[in-house]
Amino acid sequence: MDDIFWKSIADYNTATWPLQILFIAVAAVLTLILWFRPRTWAKIAIKVYMVAVSLWIAFVYYMKYAAARDYSEVIAIFWCMVAAAWIYDLLTHFASFQKPDRCSPWRISFLFLPLLYPVISLARGLEFPMITTPMLPSAVALYMLGMLLVFSRRINLFVFIFIVHWSVIAISKIVFFDIPEDILLAAACLPAIYVFFSMMVEEDRTEYKPSRTAVKALVLAVAVLIGTCMVVEYV
Repeated sequence: MDDIFWKSIADYNTATWPLQILFIAVAAVLTLILWFRPRTWAKIAIKVYMVAVSLWIAFVYYMKYAAARDYSEVIAIFWCMVAAAWIYDLLTHFASFQKPDRCSPWRISFLFLPLLYPVISLARGLEFPMITTPMLPSAVALYMLGMLLVFSRRINLFVFIFIVHWSVIAISKIVFFDIPEDILLAAACLPAIYVFFSMMVEEDRTEYKPSRTAVKALVLAVAVLIGTCMVVEYV
């Protein structure tokens, strides 16, 4: 199974590396436009991009190059659901994708984490085409998470749930397929869980019993507990 997993990645990289570079370049350009000169068309374009990249993962990666792997059809459906969540956002304009007045450096760093995937692969002795790239599913999910953290004042909860679910799947891949690069996504979801749910608590005008501070502390405790379980599972 491990050989099939890495062979599917190698076949995918060999056949699609020019298109992967194009996807990465488009993401970089749209991200920079949203940061420096945010326009309505750019906000729409980034959501269209999210739909396109989700469908790319579903049909090109899973249905074509990873078709020999178990449950590839089911996972392709999962990524179609991610695309549907972004289509919903495109129609409802829920995620604002506005440049923040202030943004902490650690949030901005999330946008660069997908680029570490090939770096980590090369550092641990792998060679192209059998390396992880920013256009593999976990790296794509990590980019989506970074965009939500940096640019969205309102969170598309459906997309976030899919990303967290995918990070749980990534934990199993770390162990079974020897892909420590996916630690990036699993670890990134922990502070995101706290940030996003804290935002929801702050925006909700309902009187909380216990207090908002207590609820946020509970969310933090849950994030820490999940992180502890991840460490135990990996070790």
